[in-house]
Amino acid sequence: MKRLYARLVAFWDSQPMFRKIYIYVFLFIAVFAILGEFGEYVAAEMLQSDGKVFSSVQEVLLWAFFTFIVAALETSVLISFLKNVIGQFTSVIRRLAAGELSARIAPDMADRKDELGLLARAFNTMAERRERERAREKELLAAVSHELRSPLTRLSVAVELLRREKVSPELLDRLGLEAERMDALIASILEYSRMESRESSFRLADVAALVRETAEDVRFEGSMRGCMVEASLPASLPLDADADMLRCAVENVLRNALRHTPDDGCVSVRLEKARNGCRIVVEDGGPGVPAEALEQIFRPFFRVDASRQRASGGTGMGLAIAESAVRAHHGRIWAENRREGGLRVTMELPERAMRKTA
Repeated sequence: MKRLYARLVAFWDSQPMFRKIYIYVFLFIAVFAILGEFGEYVAAEMLQSDGKVFSSVQEVLLWAFFTFIVAALETSVLISFLKNVIGQFTSVIRRLAAGELSARIAPDMADRKDELGLLARAFNTMAERRERERAREKELLAAVSHELRSPLTRLSVAVELLRREKVSPELLDRLGLEAERMDALIASILEYSRMESRESSFRLADVAALVRETAEDVRFEGSMRGCMVEASLPASLPLDADADMLRCAVENVLRNALRHTPDDGCVSVRLEKARNGCRIVVEDGGPGVPAEALEQIFRPFFRVDASRQRASGGTGMGLAIAESAVRAHHGRIWAENRREGGLRVTMELPERAMRKTA
């Protein structure tokens, strides 16, 4: 008996909310109707008995049957309506969360004259305002980056002219270094702006080949410092992806790992199939990141240690660009410290984008 009760409880807990509501409403109406009819029948029998008990029982059963049918239909219509309303809002909210700022509640819902229509119109107004704000932010970012290009060019020319005037080499090197850093920062800002504003173009791509080519490029840079880049990749892994965006994400994560790995250290990258899709994991031999900063390192311009970032030549935009690219693939990216030291950055792409291979 206890086992049966436990199974019933487990079955009930596993049911979705709408099914529970359906059962509650159905039982309430049905029990209310049956008890009402039964009470009326008992009262009639107590007051007057004319030998038609069997016929009266048949009438009660027939009436109860039709009551169940009507209650089931009414409840089904109500639940379907609620599911449609909540489903529309849930779908739009998920699209907005995924970065599709043009998502809106459908006109058939927004044009209603009741409270649901008012809610839908208010929601669409909020989404439109957010989209306009985001567009202005991108325009401002692009404009500022573009305007900074001109003084940067003039600064570079001035440095070259000063070199001819036999100015202190240390001062010239300092000016040249600052010009290079400004150029790298502007390039990162422009790349991030393009990543946020461009439309994704998903096509069949071999992610294994893409990661392999990117690892080779970074390996060449690491060889100048004696750093190794180890890659553990399958022969091929086809995926519906935007190859340029995905390559940019892998490249930025690898370069970030190489930047914070000491000389003669090692950076590793591996690509593997996972239960929910495919996973790209990059590990470095650096000092790691404080636990409280693990979620913030994907924000634009965030720096764990400003002095350390300057020394490494970073702009604080690499991981933000990677996060934007992974988000465009409806995937996720996160970082964690390794027990043996260093940082592990994982990029996970969803299974729905995976192409089945023979």
